[in-house]
Amino acid sequence: MDVWGWIQANLLDSTLLMVFLIAVLGYLVGSIKVCGLDLGTAGILLVALVFGHLGVSVPGLVRDMGLVCFVTAVGFIAGPKFFRNFKKNAKSYILLGVIIIGAGALSCVAIVKLIGVPADLAVGMLSGALTSTPGLAAAIEATGSDAAAVGYGIAYPFGVISVVLFVQLVPRILHTDMDIRHKHKDLFYCDSMGFFSFACAIVGGMILAKIKIPLPGGASFSLGTSGGPLIAGLLLGHMNSIGRLSVSVPKNVLETMREFG
Repeated sequence: MDVWGWIQANLLDSTLLMVFLIAVLGYLVGSIKVCGLDLGTAGILLVALVFGHLGVSVPGLVRDMGLVCFVTAVGFIAGPKFFRNFKKNAKSYILLGVIIIGAGALSCVAIVKLIGVPADLAVGMLSGALTSTPGLAAAIEATGSDAAAVGYGIAYPFGVISVVLFVQLVPRILHTDMDIRHKHKDLFYCDSMGFFSFACAIVGGMILAKIKIPLPGGASFSLGTSGGPLIAGLLLGHMNSIGRLSVSVPKNVLETMREFG
């Protein structure tokens, strides 16, 4: 048996080995700085794409667990200011959301009409460019084609890398302090690390994810694995406590869970 054959037989089939090997190599790639900016966690995505091309695959449970941890952490991090800012600037946020989604949708239609890209591939690319996993699920369901997943894979790296670089630049330009979480010494904490609160958000989020709202034409809408935990994280992050029970999670734990996801 040659070396590559031995690797395929003994290493590529080990899910744990592959996941953490991709993480090791991805962090090395992500740590490379160019003009003070780096890819960070997006480096892992690029390495994972290469490994996927080589035939490495992981069970759906690994993907779902990572996704849930990531979006729940993001919800907790954004929660303390999300609803407060939304109440003050609701019109601006809604308008911004409509413009972003509308611009993406119009670009997608233009590509289909002018360049002749197949519609199923184009809607997948739209979902990938917006880094919307629920959008991909809707695209696959609507088109019934695996080409949507291919388009998603093509555009997703560019969407993620753009967002990673953008969110690193904006706080530097605006000189914004992102640490807004405070602890209140009179509340009851089930555990010092906040895993109780984090798990509660995931449980609540997964329940929300299972709720399906019927739409005209026999279709249905649901928040999905990414939307449900995100909403639950936003709510608990905003509330910070239920009565005297703390539902907050320390910032360092949230950052760790986000990176883990």
